[in-house]
Amino acid sequence: MLKFWGVAENTDKASSQIIAKFEKLHPNIQVQWTGYPESQYPTKISTALAAGSPPDIGDISSRNWMAAGRVLPLNDVAAKNHINLANWNKGIVGDPSRPNTEPACSYNNKLYCLGTYTGAIVLLYNKDMYKAAGVTPPPAWPPMTVDEYVKTACKLTRKGVYGTAYGDPITFLPWEMYVSGDGKTVAGHMNSPQTIETAQTLAEGIKHKCAPSLSSAFDPWAQGEDYFAQGKLASVIANFDNLTRYEKSGINYGVAAIPAPAGVDPFFSIWTDGIGVFKGTAHPTEAKEFVAFAATQGQRIRSQITGNVPLDLKVASQINWAQGKPGREEGLQILTHSRPPVFVPDRWTVYGPEFDAFGYLTSGKKTAKQAYDDAVPAVQDNLNKAWQVWDNAAGK
Repeated sequence: MLKFWGVAENTDKASSQIIAKFEKLHPNIQVQWTGYPESQYPTKISTALAAGSPPDIGDISSRNWMAAGRVLPLNDVAAKNHINLANWNKGIVGDPSRPNTEPACSYNNKLYCLGTYTGAIVLLYNKDMYKAAGVTPPPAWPPMTVDEYVKTACKLTRKGVYGTAYGDPITFLPWEMYVSGDGKTVAGHMNSPQTIETAQTLAEGIKHKCAPSLSSAFDPWAQGEDYFAQGKLASVIANFDNLTRYEKSGINYGVAAIPAPAGVDPFFSIWTDGIGVFKGTAHPTEAKEFVAFAATQGQRIRSQITGNVPLDLKVASQINWAQGKPGREEGLQILTHSRPPVFVPDRWTVYGPEFDAFGYLTSGKKTAKQAYDDAVPAVQDNLNKAWQVWDNAAGK
């Protein structure tokens, strides 16, 4: 019996089918899946690790577990099963040419998890609305600049229809704008002239009602996709894995890379259901067998059931995932340009003051320079503490 712990919110029909088909092919191996709420899952795993009783398999959501040697490397699994990582998304498996980065499934050039699909943040746009407004649609790649993006959104804004919707800038802009390349210095990056100007531009888009404000009444990540599917948004920065929803809604959509300031290497977030094997399992061979199945046949099963794009782009081509649909083909083109972000331990907690800073900016309580200059010391203090915790956990 393999114990498989995961995030309950990530469970769906495809997850159940992957387990069922694995068990059918391996009648001597049973998989017992247990889901925990996302907010509780890391604590559940950390507690189990401390007690020396982790599950055999789990969602590998913390690099601390990799760095502390709590997860088994899977390079042997990739080699044994002829998994060509060159076809896999670099934001997940890593890019040796980019040191000090945070691919979802690798650490120090070792692979610690594999997945079944590619999740990404992209710019979705309504082609019919662009045409009606006389606006030229953006290319899939390279991305628009932030200035172009906001100006276009304002041209598309109509009564009852926003031109676009986006979250706080830090949720989609390149991390090099907020921290040094080694992930340890904030000053001169988060409050650089370019970052401040970019934040001001995005704040103006909200102030001029070309995009909704970041409020509980309209959360761009929660409601943005809903509004886009209803034809109430001309564009939205949102998830790439809900395309079947827009197709069923009859939205004539296009997909483009999210905007990036001129001169900055474009970036977009990438994720997957990273499945790995915890050290100490009594069944390492069987556990790795399941991970290999999920990463190969599981990709096809999930895509067939949910429509998610496989993590291996070669598989996406083999199963004709794009189906000749322009929006899907544009999305695949964008995914080839993915890259892992600069590594920042506990990044979202560290940058809490930045979210406050952008709020002050959009509300008019502070200028962009004041807001970001004021936030830098608090973020740096958070970052120093996060690195200390990380180094201690990694035994440095």
